Amino acid sequence: MHKKKSNYILLLLSVVFLLSSCQRTMNSEEIYSKSSSGVVFILNFFYYSMTLPDGSVFYFTGFDDEGNIEGFTSEEDEVKENCAGCTGTGFFISDNGTIMTNRHVAQPSIDEEIIKSFLKRFKQVIKDYWKEEMKKLEYAFYENAGNNTLQGEIAEQYKLASDYLDHIDDMDMNDAEFNTHCNVGIAYNDTHVVKYEDFVPCSVLAVSEDSDVDLALIQLDDETTPEGKYIFRLRESDEPLSLDEKLFMIGFNLGFDVAKTTQGIRAQIYSGNVSQKDDGTKILYSIPSQHGSSGSPVVNERGELVAVNFAGIDITQGFNYGIPTKKIREFLQEN
Repeated sequence: MHKKKSNYILLLLSVVFLLSSCQRTMNSEEIYSKSSSGVVFILNFFYYSMTLPDGSVFYFTGFDDEGNIEGFTSEEDEVKENCAGCTGTGFFISDNGTIMTNRHVAQPSIDEEIIKSFLKRFKQVIKDYWKEEMKKLEYAFYENAGNNTLQGEIAEQYKLASDYLDHIDDMDMNDAEFNTHCNVGIAYNDTHVVKYEDFVPCSVLAVSEDSDVDLALIQLDDETTPEGKYIFRLRESDEPLSLDEKLFMIGFNLGFDVAKTTQGIRAQIYSGNVSQKDDGTKILYSIPSQHGSSGSPVVNERGELVAVNFAGIDITQGFNYGIPTKKIREFLQEN
């Protein structure tokens, strides 16, 4: 009987130890040491295309604050040389090289209202563009006097531009199609990168179609998570987090400005607390962040993924929003 009782006590102690180990909390140093290898710096060079009802395609880099189109051209090679760029944060979620981040990092979109406003005046924009191109062709024609072959090619281009101008007014610009073209690469924490070729190429796997869920998945082109890189695990429960619960975020605040060190690019860890009851779509917490931390993993004291950082409050850097586990889980199940 005595031996059986001793075995029972040992078994009970083992269970208690295992349960306590599973619930063990960690501090900032431990959280960073455990999981920072799974956080990546994302660099995305992107541009937009616009396909008109007649099938012609134009490219641009974005819109300025007044809603005017920038980098407008009919040449894709030209827009690639002058395309816009953004940085963000991502983190590994599987062993097949899949990385989670924000949609606005992986595939920056254009606000629908800006597009609608732009289309109202787009016909004049395209007319001005082709008139300017025709002036260049006229100049090139006279500059190449004596070269009949080249002048013939220029004259043909001039006629095409002229014909195009003649039928612009007949097109319904509301039927124009817009697309985003991205060239995404990632850099690992504690590595040196000095040029785009140093970044590991990725492809965009999926982006959320829900406007309230700013999530995306990208994947390493070799579809393999490097050995030793931490893979984040989602918290099992989708129950709302408790008010004032301690949280940690690992990311690249301000992109290269802060990440660059003599030891390579290095993520930063910030801590804070849940500041507002979870509304099912977003969580508010008192973790400071700026541009570059979009897509950062937010974990609890046990290192479990509880949110993905996606937005801040304009009037302060001290409060930010994350996408909760329920929405993350739904997105992963759909993709």
